[in-house]
Amino acid sequence: MNRPMHLLVVVLAVCALSACAAPDAGPQAGKPINPGDRVGDFLITTGGAQGVYYVCTQHCPFDERTATESCEFSVGAKVNIGVGFYDDPKTQETLDETWTKEASKTAITIEGRPVNLEAFGFIDIPNPLVGTIRNWNVVIVGEKPGKIAAHSSGEYDGNRIDYTAALTFVAP
Repeated sequence: MNRPMHLLVVVLAVCALSACAAPDAGPQAGKPINPGDRVGDFLITTGGAQGVYYVCTQHCPFDERTATESCEFSVGAKVNIGVGFYDDPKTQETLDETWTKEASKTAITIEGRPVNLEAFGFIDIPNPLVGTIRNWNVVIVGEKPGKIAAHSSGEYDGNRIDYTAALTFVAP
């Protein structure tokens, strides 16, 4: 896989959200998000290996011009929006080495609020195309219909990450 395709796979493995809903302007505005916090009607938490959707596996519409992915889920769905890295067989690095080197260069905001990524930790998910993807374990649960936004930024293998996606939760 060439470097542009490599980056595309990483970007598609980046499970994050875009600026669709109004920013959180309450007393929590600007305060880092930790597991168990709420942003409007949405619970921000961690997820296990089962019962969690990953934006990167949903094949949602992607606008290359704005680097925005838009996904729709039923109310109650648990959706991981964490930035992901995988073990690239073209490098000599293991996934652990890649994660140690690259993960600290990434950031996620939800509705403009920074996410305390270290508090969420990471989760390894199997992927038939690239092996194991290691994602930040940031999960949004939509408890009511609505939209929420997040943004991932940073650097991976010398390439800029600037990815947004939009989640819309709809009544089942």
